[in-house]
Amino acid sequence: MKLFTIPHKSNLLIATAVSLLAITGCGEKKSEKKQPDQVYEVVRGDFNVVVSIQGSLDAVKRYLIEAPSIARQGLDIIEAVPDQTVLKKGDQIVAFSDEVYLQELDSEKVEVEEAKKDLMVLEQDYQIAVADIVSAIKSSTDSLRQATEAYEKYVYEDAPLDKENLMLSVKNARKNVDDERANLASLKTDLLSASSGDESAKTRLEGQIETSEERIEELKRAEEKALYNLRIFKQYTFPQQERRLAQSKTKAEMDLQKQLVNSAAKQVQLDTRIATQKSRVSTLEYQMTQLIQNIGMLKITAPVDGTISYGDPDPRRRYGEQKEIVVGTTMNRREIIGSIPDLSQLIVNVDVPEASRSKVKIGMRAEMRIKALPNLKLSGVVQKVSDMATNLVQYDASTPKIYPTVIQVDQTDPNLRPGMTVEVDMISEVISDVIYLPVEALYPKEGKVYCNILKGVGTEAREVTTGRSSNSYVEITNGLKEGDRVMLSREES
Repeated sequence: MKLFTIPHKSNLLIATAVSLLAITGCGEKKSEKKQPDQVYEVVRGDFNVVVSIQGSLDAVKRYLIEAPSIARQGLDIIEAVPDQTVLKKGDQIVAFSDEVYLQELDSEKVEVEEAKKDLMVLEQDYQIAVADIVSAIKSSTDSLRQATEAYEKYVYEDAPLDKENLMLSVKNARKNVDDERANLASLKTDLLSASSGDESAKTRLEGQIETSEERIEELKRAEEKALYNLRIFKQYTFPQQERRLAQSKTKAEMDLQKQLVNSAAKQVQLDTRIATQKSRVSTLEYQMTQLIQNIGMLKITAPVDGTISYGDPDPRRRYGEQKEIVVGTTMNRREIIGSIPDLSQLIVNVDVPEASRSKVKIGMRAEMRIKALPNLKLSGVVQKVSDMATNLVQYDASTPKIYPTVIQVDQTDPNLRPGMTVEVDMISEVISDVIYLPVEALYPKEGKVYCNILKGVGTEAREVTTGRSSNSYVEITNGLKEGDRVMLSREES
């Protein structure tokens, strides 16, 4: 059933709703013999506004049982327990035919043994070839080591020492020039300070100055020669010697590389053949192992204790008629055989119509009744509401839009089984501390809403003002008080 709501202070709409309820049979049908009227005593209290919908009982956790994914073609059932069989963990549920797989296993065992023998012969040839290769490579390696040592000794020891000595010569030459220039400056200062009458002193100083100037020129030439020697070392001596030694090292490397290439030619061939054969052996062994595992997978066992329920538990995944799980049935790979539900925690799956989506929220309480167990009442809470609408039938876009919703059930019972039909009332609002009447106590007349008040003698039609409502009760905001006795039968028309 769907929730109908009536806006506050809308007597015309409540009257219309009451009329519709009367037409659709919310009250009992009239018979030739009139039934006795019932009386309802007005009280102040609470009533619920609910969204009524039908759902399906399910388990929170369900262990899906699938056909193995090994089938190249169909899988033929040769054994199957009856539906709803109580199982222990490890008990067999279904067995598929393994005849073809056992024949294939015998052929693969023979093929693996032959491949291993061929591999053994190749490995013996390989050991002989390796001994020859190692000897040839050792000789070339020694030559490369000697060339490398000569190169590194010159570049990292001899050349740096030569360069350091040349730079020291330049430094000493420059110092000698600077010292002599300082001496010349001192002599010139002494000459200026000499007494004008001391001609011998002046003559002596002038001679010393001339000698110092000649000495400076000589030292400058020595400095230039030292710089020249350093430049020649940097630009010619070192690069040429380094290049020569590097070429010797490179030649030794190339000789070794050539020897490696030549020596490895046979080894590469053997390596390739051995690797190919090893790969073949591994592939064949893997295929045989997989085949053995696949044969084991042809017997489907229970993953947990529980009761097997054949068929896909999700009706939206069913695109055709559900297969009967019996001997002789052919199944596809990974086709769902059934499931084992965990009955310790139950949920109810409901499909909320698009028009009612705004009225359903996570956390809402719900009251539920099981069609097959009318005396059992359940309660729960809305746990999940889908954000996205889907079609009622997934593969048919013309079907109505619905929002899959999950209600967590508070109780459990040994008589409950997944798949049972559940009548659900989701409580969208609790209207508290109001005067209210059953819907069948009201009737419309001339655009207003009335009820019949029981008096000492007969009844009195009284106009009332209505407020909020559910599909069972209507709030009365004006016209009644607690203790009033109202007839539940409607006015005869």
